Amino acid sequence: MATHVSRPVHSFQCATVRASIWRNEGKRGAFHAIMLSRTFMDAEGHPKSSGSFGKNDLSAVATVVAQAEQWVREHAV
Repeated sequence: MATHVSRPVHSFQCATVRASIWRNEGKRGAFHAIMLSRTFMDAEGHPKSSGSFGKNDLSAVATVVAQAEQWVREHAV
């Protein structure tokens, strides 16, 4: 039996910051949720992800949040 892998319906990236937009179903119907993440390399050179942002990330966070907000408003469920 095949397993279902859920994926974001859309995402935006600026530098190392990404906003992923997920479509969810709730008791009151469908809605979108936004997940923010930052990618980096660990000491061994492996890619990792974090939900923590430093002051140098804030401009990129603002950019992807604005893009995600516009997308969600244009694709209201």
